[in-house]
Amino acid sequence: MDKTEKRLSDYIDALNAEQEPEKQQGPADTPELEKLLATVRLIRTLKEPELSDSGYPQRLAQGVADEIQKKHQTHLQPSAKANLQHDRRINARFLRRWVLPPVAALVAGLCLFVLISNGTGWFNHDVVYAMEKAVSNLSSYHGVMEIRSNNAAGEEWMVRRVELWSEGEKYAIRQNDDTLTVNNGERKWHIRPGNKEVALLPLVPDPIRHGFDLRDEAKRAQQYPHAVVGTEIIAGRQASKLEISPPGGLAYHLWVDKETKLPVQLQTTMQNGLQTTYTFVKFEPNTRINPRVFAFQPPPGYKVVEEDPGQLVAAVEEAAAICQFTPLLPQEAPTRILAFQDRIVLDYGETTVVETPSRGSFEPVANSALGTAAGGPLEVWWERLRWQQEGIEIQVEGPRRVELARQIAADLTLPDVGQELVSRAQVKVPVDREIVKADQQQVDRGSSPWQLDPLQV
Repeated sequence: MDKTEKRLSDYIDALNAEQEPEKQQGPADTPELEKLLATVRLIRTLKEPELSDSGYPQRLAQGVADEIQKKHQTHLQPSAKANLQHDRRINARFLRRWVLPPVAALVAGLCLFVLISNGTGWFNHDVVYAMEKAVSNLSSYHGVMEIRSNNAAGEEWMVRRVELWSEGEKYAIRQNDDTLTVNNGERKWHIRPGNKEVALLPLVPDPIRHGFDLRDEAKRAQQYPHAVVGTEIIAGRQASKLEISPPGGLAYHLWVDKETKLPVQLQTTMQNGLQTTYTFVKFEPNTRINPRVFAFQPPPGYKVVEEDPGQLVAAVEEAAAICQFTPLLPQEAPTRILAFQDRIVLDYGETTVVETPSRGSFEPVANSALGTAAGGPLEVWWERLRWQQEGIEIQVEGPRRVELARQIAADLTLPDVGQELVSRAQVKVPVDREIVKADQQQVDRGSSPWQLDPLQV
């Protein structure tokens, strides 16, 4: 959703909540936006007027009856010209108050419909908005996903087939070799039939569950420019085909089931002659899942192997006793605390804070951006912030990283992305942006590091 669409959506929500959006959001930024807001205000007048109390209709009827009676008495008087002027004034007031607003609103509505249907992308937004709502109402699902690849020659093959169970924050994934990974919110484990092992894994940080996460795809579709480019049958279901264009990246396609409004297929762009497609060949939304799927029950004869799973603790004091150091805490309490032998992990849902004792001087990774925190350097690398403070190295990763990091280091300063450095260069070097773009695309698909420096070779 772009800035104009979001502003208009917030404006409509405020009007529906009987608020005054002009006072909250300020005036429109552009004449086009002001016209849209004015149109929305006119359409809003179509809403039925709210009655102040239950006796209002009776009082209104009595008032109309009294007015009619006065008019009747006035007609009995000899001054017919004055009566005619009086009637005209009453009719004009009635016309202005009760007839013109609905007509104006109807005309404005037709204008808005023409504007919307002439390619402004609002119907595309409706598909994505419906998908976002459907995903937010998804409490559980069970499905079978096929991951296929094809090359430029048109050859296609199946990479793997997985079975998925999801319920809230719990999930289970069975691969086609019968290996099973389960995270029930309290434990995470991996069952390996070939070795007859059950490996206990760390709960957090938890990497991406699989290549096609419904919630993530709904978020990306809303954030990036998108358009409906067709309708196709996917696994026996009619689906709208969306083309999503990430800024600076290559467009990919997402199919949304017209009935459930949920994503059913994702197809990446072709890179290095390969393209990957994720398809739900079976999908059951909001279904009841057997609790045994998420129960930790090692099969008979299997050996339990601990791969540094950490220990879930109830208080920071317990974690400090296990790890032998006291962590620095954000003001907001974490959802969970995990203590490992050499680190403490604070879980905030999609964002995690990992703290370890500092070892030596702080060395930012190559190609990271630099800010400041706690009077020292701050490493900014993708969705991760890292710095040292009071003998502790702190790493915050996830969408809320800046908010939580500032609760630990109040002086945290991010690098200024808006500063103009090119004009300050003493030696001007021409840049071929097409080559730079191609280099970045090589990085995006993992083919090469971006702009080699001496630390990487």
